[in-house]
Amino acid sequence: MSTDISPEKTIVLAKIRHIEELERLDTCIQFVESIGQIIHQIQAERGASCLYLASAGKRFAPERADIITHNQATEADFRQALQQHLHLDLLTDARQLTLISWILLGFDELTSLRHQVTLQKISFADCIESYSRLISSLIALIFEISDSSVNSKISTCLLTLYNLVQTKEFAGQERAVGSYIFGSGSVQLAHQQRLLELIAQQDRHTELFCQFGNEDLRSAWAALEASSFYQQHQQLRGKLTSAKDQQPLKPSDADIWFDLCSQKQTSIWQLQCALIEKMHDMLEILAHKAKHDLEYTQEYLQAITNKASPSATLDGTFFNLSIPVESALSFQAHDSAQAYPMTSMISLLQQQSRQIADMESELSDTRKALSERKQIERAKGLLMSKLGIDEMEAYKTLRNLAMEQKRKIIDVAENILTQQKLPS
Repeated sequence: MSTDISPEKTIVLAKIRHIEELERLDTCIQFVESIGQIIHQIQAERGASCLYLASAGKRFAPERADIITHNQATEADFRQALQQHLHLDLLTDARQLTLISWILLGFDELTSLRHQVTLQKISFADCIESYSRLISSLIALIFEISDSSVNSKISTCLLTLYNLVQTKEFAGQERAVGSYIFGSGSVQLAHQQRLLELIAQQDRHTELFCQFGNEDLRSAWAALEASSFYQQHQQLRGKLTSAKDQQPLKPSDADIWFDLCSQKQTSIWQLQCALIEKMHDMLEILAHKAKHDLEYTQEYLQAITNKASPSATLDGTFFNLSIPVESALSFQAHDSAQAYPMTSMISLLQQQSRQIADMESELSDTRKALSERKQIERAKGLLMSKLGIDEMEAYKTLRNLAMEQKRKIIDVAENILTQQKLPS
């Protein structure tokens, strides 16, 4: 069987695959945008449902019904975006597909959950936990997509987005818990403790968001914290966190609290949309550069072909022994002292190798952060299973151990996982 494969064709194919990869990433970002949209809407439904339950069904029934109607349309859009994502992104792995299956199961059972809330056949705690389980699964999918990205800049943006969405989610849970406390008319110690934990989680993810985000995003977050509604929110939050057990509250403050929290959610949502838009713009620029690079490579290869002598020479080829093999085949810069010609296949391959090396170097820090996050999640899961505690309690356990041992949380997590692997 004859083949028509050549170095020229495979070099060009590498450039084409890079362009296709960027287009695939843009499809992923579109899907992530859809995930963010459905999370945003489910968070609103959760908040309205908690107010409805807190008032024993006397308040927020019409608002909740409107949100559910809107969410059903948003869910249909999400399913369509998911179908397109799976059709275009052939690199979606088994881990992502398993998580997606879990998410779809949650959506299938959402009608039943809504019915239980309407009939007030579910407790506040179970209501918030049920909605939060679906939301956390969707957020985990964003994390998995971040982990599969092979472009360092986009991967860093996705990690920034993941922490922003987590901040927004814990702020959403804070809205729900606070609404319930105000709506019930008195402080319950267990709910107050939950509120404090949610605040701590927000602070943790906000810190990571600012760490991975650029200066513009950090400035935008600082502006959010300086806003008047945020300051009012902080004052109401102080009332809830400093109140004594069973201390009476004004139920009418539930509306003010819900409105202020919703303004905060909207502001975070706007940041989220801006970050998504930034990724689309970034990919458009990267794709433009990649296409220009492809055109340049094709012209360069044509120039080499036109310059080639009919008789075989070894000047610019694989067997030019003046080129050290470690320079020809590894990610090393061209040594200008070498005598071999710059207009050669080796020169082009070295340029491509340098580009790959730069991308790998930039990606390593992001991958390290993603790896640490995975280790912490695994350690949390192990603690939840062994101790019979929820996710928040598992994280508190990790954090307390880290403080007691004066170590980083990632070090404590890795130690827990190592101990689990040791023979008993």
